[in-house]
Amino acid sequence: MVPRVLCDIIEVAEPEWVGAAEALLGRDREAVFVDRADISAATSIFKEGRREFRHASLVSLNKLEQFRAKPERGTFPSIFRSQDPDAMAFIMRRYGNVRLADTLDQFNRPGRAIMKDGLYDDGLVRSHRWIESSQYKIGKAAQANALRSLQDQAEELGRILIDKGKEAHAAEQAFAALKNICEGRNDLGACAAAFAAAQTEVAEAQARLDALDGAGDGGLRDKKRAQQKLKEKRLEERKTQQKAFGEHDGEVRSAERRLGEGENVPGSELNLRVARSIYRKFFPLYSTAKGRAVYRDRLDAAAQKGFAEKHRAIAEKALKDANVSDNERARIERRVRELLYDYFDQFGMSSQVGAESEPLREVKPWMEQLISDIESNELRQYERQARDAAEKASTLLRGEFINALTARIGKMERELQSLNRSLYAHPFHNERYSFHRTQMVEFQPILKIIEIAKTSPEALDMLFRGDVPDDFPHKDTIVALEALLEDPDKDFTQFEDYRNFYTFEIHMEDVATGRSTRWEQRRGTGSGAEQQVPIYVAIGASLAAVYGSAERRAGKPAGFALAMFDEAFSKMDGKNQRQMMSFYKNLGLQFVIAAPFEKRVAVLEHMDTIVEVDRIGEQSRATVVELKEKAKRELMAIDPDLMSEDELATRLAAE
Repeated sequence: MVPRVLCDIIEVAEPEWVGAAEALLGRDREAVFVDRADISAATSIFKEGRREFRHASLVSLNKLEQFRAKPERGTFPSIFRSQDPDAMAFIMRRYGNVRLADTLDQFNRPGRAIMKDGLYDDGLVRSHRWIESSQYKIGKAAQANALRSLQDQAEELGRILIDKGKEAHAAEQAFAALKNICEGRNDLGACAAAFAAAQTEVAEAQARLDALDGAGDGGLRDKKRAQQKLKEKRLEERKTQQKAFGEHDGEVRSAERRLGEGENVPGSELNLRVARSIYRKFFPLYSTAKGRAVYRDRLDAAAQKGFAEKHRAIAEKALKDANVSDNERARIERRVRELLYDYFDQFGMSSQVGAESEPLREVKPWMEQLISDIESNELRQYERQARDAAEKASTLLRGEFINALTARIGKMERELQSLNRSLYAHPFHNERYSFHRTQMVEFQPILKIIEIAKTSPEALDMLFRGDVPDDFPHKDTIVALEALLEDPDKDFTQFEDYRNFYTFEIHMEDVATGRSTRWEQRRGTGSGAEQQVPIYVAIGASLAAVYGSAERRAGKPAGFALAMFDEAFSKMDGKNQRQMMSFYKNLGLQFVIAAPFEKRVAVLEHMDTIVEVDRIGEQSRATVVELKEKAKRELMAIDPDLMSEDELATRLAAE
């Protein structure tokens, strides 16, 4: 399974709604998604661990198909972004009818609604949804902040642990001292003697202290008392400062909460933004109203001071600018009429307007109505439907087809690597066998798209757009893929099986020379055994792939993987037969073979049970022999095929 957590696969696209989104989702932020094929297995695990997964939740993806529509603007799901369609469908299912309210008037409308400060109406009850910013979980940035907060907590706990360790060490030292005092003092007489000796030492020490007191200390006691009084004074000052700090810190926290509240709370950041927007809207009107009187006063003052020439120059410039504007307006009208003539020449005359009609009063309304008719035309609707269909096809191709192919091809590559590792340890005729794949030319666009999706998934957004820029790096691949998928003569069932995209071959590499050949080159020219080995290798690999036994052999429980052969390995010598049996055992197969009696020596080390069948006339008798590990080792020890030349010579000389 590839589990996904909701907070990892969604992002809040509008920062001002982060707090409300975190609070409203609540525990849904940690909802777990698995692929549809794994829902049953995940549900079984979830049910068995009802105590361990008490606060977890598992999403039923099979109930989300009807909620894959794009969220409407102004609704709660519209503030989220995700590449996972299941995540958006889940949010649409749970919160699709929750409105985003910027004001109380919008909030008071019927239905579910939420405001930026977390005020939430579920249709019946209104409540405040709020969560600490340190507990935000949605998106990578929130998770990074949470990680830093946990690191700070870990450091603080580490410092506390060090302090507690010091206290524990002091306690251990005190305990050790008390233990030393108490050991060996069980006898009452000994304790009394020790007490008397201690009293004597105390008296002597007190006498010495009195002698020192009589000799004087040079004013040290006075200095000590002064320092103690200063210390007490400083402690009182610190208490006062701590109290003031606590009060100010509480005020700061209260102010922070107030700043984060809604737009209707005076002093909050949202309230300040609203006030600024209103100020920016009305300030120009206020300035204009005040400016008229101010300008009039300045004009009167200028007239009194003799600035009439300056204002006369301004008036002359204004007249010139007006003439220029009139000329420009006339030029624009001539251009409009020329364009109207061109339009009428191309599309015919109109009964509503002519080339001499007033541009703003007559031509503009006619033009706007014509544009509206064109936009609402059925062909335009077909164009929008085609664009939506292309976007949906691109989404389905990326979300279902390409992702599924990527997973299957990855699994195929892992299986080939596993088989090749097993084959590497089992050479046949001094050759190592291995499986290789080659891409089919006609399916290369699909395979290239899969590679592009691994590194640049956003490139798939250009599929079926029809307007791919010339400088787009993957344009040729996208055009080739569209041509392949849109070919009416192509049987689409060929795309459903990823194995059609490749040709598979068996390569043989000489152990000594490293020379490599393909079975296609050798087929029909090699010896009987050389013809037979690749077939048995392919049969074993195919059975292991069907049973899945190759994946289970690494420490996982074995399953039923039966392989039955009649006249098995008839053209192979004993060494190659043993290698083949060892290869099958590594693949996790349980093999049953039928072979002549004289062939059993070569396969004894891999057999657990032998059934000997003796036929006499029309009657037959079967004898069952079970081989234990010790018997296998003894039989292998006397097998000449398994002895080296020196061992064989030594054994012959001994006999």
